[in-house]
Amino acid sequence: PPPPPPPPPPPPPRFYLVSKFYLVLGIASNLALLGVFKYTDFFLDALNPFLQTPIPLPHILLPLAISFFTFQQIAYLCDTYKYQSKERFLDYCLFIVFFPQLIAGPIVNHKEMIPQFRHISHRWFETKNFTKALFIFSIGLFKKVIIADGFALYANGGFLSALNGAKLNFLESWLTSLSYTFELYFDFSGYCDMAIGIALFFNITLPINFNSPYKSLNIQEFWKRWHITLGRFLTHYLYIPLGGSHRGLAKTLRNLGIVFILSGIWHGAGWGFVIWGCLHALAMMIHRIYRYTLGLLGIEIPSSTPYRLLCWILTFGFVNASWVFFRAEDLSSALSILEGMIGANGIVLPSFLQSILSPLSSLFHLSFAPTFVANLDRDWKTLFVLMVFAFPLCLLCPNSQTLMLRSSKGWIFFFALLLTFALIGIWGDHSVFLYFNF
Repeated sequence: PPPPPPPPPPPPPRFYLVSKFYLVLGIASNLALLGVFKYTDFFLDALNPFLQTPIPLPHILLPLAISFFTFQQIAYLCDTYKYQSKERFLDYCLFIVFFPQLIAGPIVNHKEMIPQFRHISHRWFETKNFTKALFIFSIGLFKKVIIADGFALYANGGFLSALNGAKLNFLESWLTSLSYTFELYFDFSGYCDMAIGIALFFNITLPINFNSPYKSLNIQEFWKRWHITLGRFLTHYLYIPLGGSHRGLAKTLRNLGIVFILSGIWHGAGWGFVIWGCLHALAMMIHRIYRYTLGLLGIEIPSSTPYRLLCWILTFGFVNASWVFFRAEDLSSALSILEGMIGANGIVLPSFLQSILSPLSSLFHLSFAPTFVANLDRDWKTLFVLMVFAFPLCLLCPNSQTLMLRSSKGWIFFFALLLTFALIGIWGDHSVFLYFNF
């Protein structure tokens, strides 16, 4: 007999005018609250120079996690409107305030969280999940209190010196920028590991939010690895509704610019964040034009080792330089550090290199000093040890998610050692997670 006809396609979702009104009202209310708490001082500070009687800045305290739960609520509203789904109010509240990822992400979707909350097997203790949770939590805590906070001493010293008017030389500027680059990497990576571990204690699996971004060979790959859930949110709820990449190159570039500029503004209320977002928007546009041009010419992207190495150097160098605007307190200190990175403030080398490089000193205007990071007010040898440790850890070693999948009882001693070092480090100088500020 002939096969039965395929079932008719499901009817399109029914949209009602009232539902759309509540959708717009909900999104507008969330964005309005975010704007009042996070951007009032920024807008008034930008507006006051044009006013005859400047408005005093209210300095409103920023509620913890407002940027993250605002995005989660917007995603919930959009999905509920599109799919006409209904959730119990208690499930919705748990989805919004689930504490392991509330403060700094990952930005989760209700479709991946609420079914886990309802699953009956997740309500009982599971030894396997507990072991994995303790393992990845220990790695995250170690990254934060030992590595990230170690780099923070030098990053804070360098940026504070630049803020106070000091002219950092070539190596001081590079050590300052690289210190913050690695501080932010291990700080955010450590937080993501700890959030995944804490959630796994309750048998809840959070999405991966960090996947070795400094291994990236282009800026597009970087954003597929850095803050993955933020990129997912901006793609689904902003980039695609704007038209995505299906309406020609010009509109694709426009959409990329809008997304990344708004991403910079979302991270913080300041001109440094705006510039950082514009830089990444420009980089994404250049990358898209480059790939589009190669496609028109019928040229395949080279896969040779020298080409890949050049791509990595360009990508990492751009990311490192753009982080300077992300971290600096004002634009003048950011520009001062960037000037130092290109040698505009002089090149000072440690004195033990003088016998080797003295023939080049007159040609490149080199000078030598017993210590060349005096403005950082820290032991430079410790910083070099951290650098030597950080580069292979970021570029060559498997990330914590891969290690968690491989974890077994044989890893108990390893994560117990990491946890011991991390707990000891807590009693020293440490800082809050950087993404708590966003």
